[in-house]
Amino acid sequence: MFKRLLIGFLLLALAQIGFGLTFVTGSVLTKRYGVSADVLAFCRFAIAGGVMLALGCATARGRAALFAPTRRDWLDLLWLAPVGTSVMAWCVFIGCSQVSVANASMADALTPLMIFTVAVVVSRRISPGELVGLVSGFLGALLVVQIVNRQGVTLEAYSTGDFFILLAAATWGVYTVCGREPVRKLGSTTFTTWTMLLGAAMMGAVLPFRACTWPGDARSWLLTVALALVSTLMPFWTWNAAQKYLPISVISVSAYFAPVVAMGLGVLLLGERVTALQWLGTAFIVASATVETGRQRKARSAD
Repeated sequence: MFKRLLIGFLLLALAQIGFGLTFVTGSVLTKRYGVSADVLAFCRFAIAGGVMLALGCATARGRAALFAPTRRDWLDLLWLAPVGTSVMAWCVFIGCSQVSVANASMADALTPLMIFTVAVVVSRRISPGELVGLVSGFLGALLVVQIVNRQGVTLEAYSTGDFFILLAAATWGVYTVCGREPVRKLGSTTFTTWTMLLGAAMMGAVLPFRACTWPGDARSWLLTVALALVSTLMPFWTWNAAQKYLPISVISVSAYFAPVVAMGLGVLLLGERVTALQWLGTAFIVASATVETGRQRKARSAD
């Protein structure tokens, strides 16, 4: 049991570091280099999915797993792919181009509530303890991104960018809940590879009909490749793989750490200052994850 929990938490830690970097890299590419959101969504998953496909095809076992999906599995992949990859990423990068890194990171901070909502829709029961953990973590996320501060509740120039961030969280919630069984059946590598490639293909089919701006120099292409590998391939695979080791409630609460990662990156890379309330928010998030993990351990021990 301890080994499974340890593996699961290590996978989630890598996922949240990668997802946190997405908002920093996406903001730089859209704001400083002017790269289009749909181009980034396409490149992100075309590169990451291509690398995963190449790695999987390198062995006979990998090839067998990659081409094991049945017709029903392909139908699931076809609708989950755009929801959890291209559409989600397009919304994130539009948000990154219009709001701050901290506000953009709310895409992940809102994810647990979206997962909870989708789970309720598909008739999953939730306990009072889970609800308390979700609310506590969400309050911590609001403090970290400074939506809640000494002046009360303040939204930074609410715009369409904030709406797209909300939509990104909703699509990721659907992807996580509805993709849980396909991940368990197909394995995280197969599921992640095909959802990425199918999502990229769907976005690629749209690009010829849009006026897009591509990366224009070596530095912007390097950042785009880093976005694909460090902020896409790694966190997507580890997030999906963690579902084998941890319950969905723990996985969803872990998304609250994305604003904390974004805050830390802001300090390290951009020289931003951290307020006392942001540290308090971090404490709320850690407490939420700790309580939920303990609750799950007791529940499994009772079983």
